[in-house]
Amino acid sequence: MGTSSKRLYYLDSLKYIFCLMIFWAHLAGVFWTLCDPRPALRQELERLFTYPLSVLLDSSLALYGFCILSGYLASFKRTRAQHLLPQLLARYLRFVVPFFFINLVAFILYYTVGYPTAEASALLHNAWLATYYTHAPTIPELLRATVTLDGDLNGPLWMMKYILLGTCIIYLYNALEQKLPLRLFQFSCLAVFVYSFFHLPEPNFFHVHLVLMGLILRKLDDALKAWLTQHEKDGHPLLRFFFLLLVLLPIALDAGGLQRVLYPFFRAHCPAIAPVFIWSAYWVMLFSFSLIVGVMNCPPLQRALEWAPLKRVAPMNFAVYLVHFPLIASLSLHLYLRLVNRISYSKVFVILTVVSFAALFLTSWLYEQSIGKLQDKIVKKITARLAM
Repeated sequence: MGTSSKRLYYLDSLKYIFCLMIFWAHLAGVFWTLCDPRPALRQELERLFTYPLSVLLDSSLALYGFCILSGYLASFKRTRAQHLLPQLLARYLRFVVPFFFINLVAFILYYTVGYPTAEASALLHNAWLATYYTHAPTIPELLRATVTLDGDLNGPLWMMKYILLGTCIIYLYNALEQKLPLRLFQFSCLAVFVYSFFHLPEPNFFHVHLVLMGLILRKLDDALKAWLTQHEKDGHPLLRFFFLLLVLLPIALDAGGLQRVLYPFFRAHCPAIAPVFIWSAYWVMLFSFSLIVGVMNCPPLQRALEWAPLKRVAPMNFAVYLVHFPLIASLSLHLYLRLVNRISYSKVFVILTVVSFAALFLTSWLYEQSIGKLQDKIVKKITARLAM
């Protein structure tokens, strides 16, 4: 029991950090990195976007890690074949209920304070921002976005349907694993996984595979822990610090090392294979996976992630993800419109960053304590009825 609890604590913290990275990437994207041309910033502020802090701007690294961890945690769900359908329905409802409430909040915000994305995008020269909240949502659209897990009212939630599908496949896998010849079943599933990864039905479908990588992570983690325990008994107490490299190396490469070091090196010495080292989503998947494996097998990092203040706020990681974009599109943009052209943009950027982060921490806590608890009660009541 202690092991699973400990694991949950540091994985919660890791998911929380991933969600903060996504918030920072979106906030910076709105007010600087995705602007063309970019507003003038003081040199010391521009360092926030250079190596190694540039890794914090990679929302893909954080999102992929979030997907992998979602699959990993779902893999612990023991599923019996006769209970599979109710559990899949319960899983769907665990997504739909939070979707409804955050969509309702976003809907109300639109018709009260509003989302000045069009005006702000014109001033910021940010075409990406202009794609959000382009028309007034209706009640039927709110309900449709909820039941289909669409991102119309809260853009970054588009990937939740892939997490849902991936975790449902894991539930199905766990149910069938108990009924079919183990090795043949595992090999067949792995073959389907690899084949489908290179034959996606649509471009974003690989997010399902990221979730399924969480199941692979579970299998790998069990084997690694057994292997490490045996080797530590044989006199290799520092072996786990190797996994620190599995955390630091992908961070260094993702922050710019891949483009600035590896690719130029291979282009100069082995041009035939140099294209392999061009930055791509495949590399980011590997970085996210490596980072998580390293953390899961490096006790010093786990203890750092179990730092008491971090452990206290970490369970709010999902609330952070739910509220962060409506907050940027309303509060942050309204504040920007009040400040722009009145003071230097560097001062505007600092004020926006400080206020937005403070509002995120407060809003996510309030959301978790109010709507979060309400939606949890609703889901528990519904799932309890399904289990009868």
